[in-house]
Amino acid sequence: MPRIEDFGAATNVAVTILVDNRADLIVRSTDDIQYFTKKPLLAEHGFAALIDLRDAGVRVLWDAGVSRVALMENMARMEIDPTGIDAIALSHGHWDHTGAMLEVIEAVQAGRPAGERVPLVAHPGALREHWAIDRQGKVHGPIHAPPVAKWEEAGAEIVPSEGPYRLGPGCWTTGYVPRKTFEQAGVPKSLYTKEGEELIPDYVNDDQAIAIHVQGKGLVIVAGCAHAGILNTIYYAQEISGVDRVWAALGGFHLARTPEDEVQRTIDGIAALDPALVVPEHCTGFNAIRRFADQMPGAFSLGLVGATYFF
Repeated sequence: MPRIEDFGAATNVAVTILVDNRADLIVRSTDDIQYFTKKPLLAEHGFAALIDLRDAGVRVLWDAGVSRVALMENMARMEIDPTGIDAIALSHGHWDHTGAMLEVIEAVQAGRPAGERVPLVAHPGALREHWAIDRQGKVHGPIHAPPVAKWEEAGAEIVPSEGPYRLGPGCWTTGYVPRKTFEQAGVPKSLYTKEGEELIPDYVNDDQAIAIHVQGKGLVIVAGCAHAGILNTIYYAQEISGVDRVWAALGGFHLARTPEDEVQRTIDGIAALDPALVVPEHCTGFNAIRRFADQMPGAFSLGLVGATYFF
């Protein structure tokens, strides 16, 4: 994928974490990070974020958590009106990112004129059935099959995109992320998907991130799970945007079950980019999160549901 010449830039951006694995009511806010502490929020093994391009008046929901409960309840407690969402983007098709998708589509549509549909941007592979084959060769599945027909019936306009897709000024999905580095942990060997009636290995090629070029700062990368590898994801965002400076990387880095040496190489790679902010959350795992905190104390921030990052 060549550089996108009109990638553009955004100003006055806020990223709010609506679903994550951790919650905390006694954390202190700063000028750049505001924590919601007015009411307790629900944490779960899932991820969702609201990307608010405030100067452009564009709000994008990124993923929908693992349950049918946390996303909608947290938005209600935080007084975030779902009818203000302009589009939805999906990082990949796994169940911990699509749990409340139907409910949020219905909520978004409730404030739209009849016949107006909400765009749902996803790599085509995210819409396939997902299967597993265990070590004994037993087939399990489908362990997850995104209910695309129900999403469309509720009012979603599915926008399949294998490559980058513009969500707003300076804000794009990456589309498929080429795998060029040492990173391997994000592709479990037991996963399969269906092509016709045949089960084929699932390399999670549907994995993508959101890249935002914030004017005067640089790239803000918001991953879902970074199955392609968080370094691959960042490098690809740099390539398509033509922006070298990485200001922030946040979201799931999928390092929870990663060998120690690969975790360290990943941290070294991110540290070499000298970002102002690193928020490893969701599937990153405690060990890797702890090491990010130890080795990048100036940039590290603990990922929490209800956190809003201002750029």
